[in-house]
Amino acid sequence: MASGRGRGSMSLGMKLIRFLIVLLNLAFIMVGLILLAIGVFVVRDPKMQQLRPLLNPDIAAQYSQGLSNIEIFAIGLIAVGGVLLLIGFLGCCGAIKGFRFLHLLYAAVVGLVILAEIAIVVIFFLYQSRFRTQLVAKLQDSIAVNYVGIPLNNKTVANSASLSWDFAQFNLQCCGAVNKNDFIRAGNWTRQNPYDTSKQLVVPFTCCPLNATKSWTQLPTNYSSATQCATTGETAYVQGCYDRLADILSSYKTGVIIGGVVVLVIEVLALVFAVLLYRRKEDEVYDTL
Repeated sequence: MASGRGRGSMSLGMKLIRFLIVLLNLAFIMVGLILLAIGVFVVRDPKMQQLRPLLNPDIAAQYSQGLSNIEIFAIGLIAVGGVLLLIGFLGCCGAIKGFRFLHLLYAAVVGLVILAEIAIVVIFFLYQSRFRTQLVAKLQDSIAVNYVGIPLNNKTVANSASLSWDFAQFNLQCCGAVNKNDFIRAGNWTRQNPYDTSKQLVVPFTCCPLNATKSWTQLPTNYSSATQCATTGETAYVQGCYDRLADILSSYKTGVIIGGVVVLVIEVLALVFAVLLYRRKEDEVYDTL
């Protein structure tokens, strides 16, 4: 009998590590479930459905059934959530049942996840500027090719991309991809003014302030209050929709960074504890918690 332990017993330090790794993996399971819920919400949210053609301009005109960028993002969240659930399950099983090979498998999975997260962050910062430039250009082309105006009195048949621009501008209070000048290139827009046929529209009605409740499922039916703005462009929204959406997402940046750091710390601790448990002495047989 060594150091006051009988065979089949476990040192106090190892029991503490074992308890901590169970707690860490319960945290993984919770985070995984949250990410799964967010992923499903993103797929089903009416706002995301309306923004779908804008977030994937390449498929908007063809009415493609392919995945949009937002759907890929949602699937990514669901995949990450599933991986975290797997990590939590493996970690808990390894800690409770004492299967050493599960500790090794667990450490390998966590290590790969950490490396993947670091790679994603590096790629994001390296290609952020290029991504913005390319996406803005595609959004401007989307307006030039696809925008046809608001469907009023059943006289205009709007495609999905055109409707998405109106929903985005109305709800986000923005105009165009960069600014209102993007609509100069809108070659398929007739610019007809249903309230005054003698004056053509310079910007869409949705680029103007409207006395209507915001909605991602239904556009207003009366735009007469925005006629002056739409025919002159003087009081149209100044900010483009890309920058407006970027500002909204930036408001969550602090929370995302804090959450990411917390998850990374948990992952590193879980990796260290898993390695310690795997490297325990062979005569330290697990007891139940």
